[in-house]
Amino acid sequence: MDSTWSALATFLSVYVVAILSPGPNFVLVTNTALGESRRAGLLTALGVAVGSLLFALAGLGGLLVLVDALPHFATILRFVGGSYLVWIGFTMLRKVVQPVSGNPGQFSGSVRSNWNSLQNGLLTNLTNPKAWAFYLSLFTMIITPHFTIVGKSLLALAMFLISMSWYMLVAVLISSHSFQPTFLRWRPWLQGTLGGLLVLFGARLLLT
Repeated sequence: MDSTWSALATFLSVYVVAILSPGPNFVLVTNTALGESRRAGLLTALGVAVGSLLFALAGLGGLLVLVDALPHFATILRFVGGSYLVWIGFTMLRKVVQPVSGNPGQFSGSVRSNWNSLQNGLLTNLTNPKAWAFYLSLFTMIITPHFTIVGKSLLALAMFLISMSWYMLVAVLISSHSFQPTFLRWRPWLQGTLGGLLVLFGARLLLT
């Protein structure tokens, strides 16, 4: 049991550092909270966290290793993930010249837009080949025959909660009333930069 707790602590330490590092998920949540609404940002954050949970379940069940062994899987994932990020990025860039669709500090949005927000967070996480490589290497390090079912359950739950807490905190801070005067003044530049970053993330995957 001591080795299980030690492995858990090591895994989660690396995982927290990775979650806090800016990447496509962070850019997506930030831009959604800025340009749409707090609710949309929170739902996008939830989608990212659900993706983390699915990665955890797949890794703990050995599915990541099996899928990674499929012929041309890495190439297909890189193409799908890169294309999706480019599409999301260009969608954000188009919105730069449009009026804000909601009050960023308010909870708003239709059922359809709510689902779209959650879906964007989920797919951005799941189609990121770097996320697959990260989780695969991390789970390969920790999963041994001695790793208990209790440890696996705690790990999956911890990954979900850490991811959800961080990205929801980002969404709340970005959509706070104290940030809105700055946002309204710099909206085109902020959203343009964030959308451009996603396009660059996607293009880099496609060209790698």
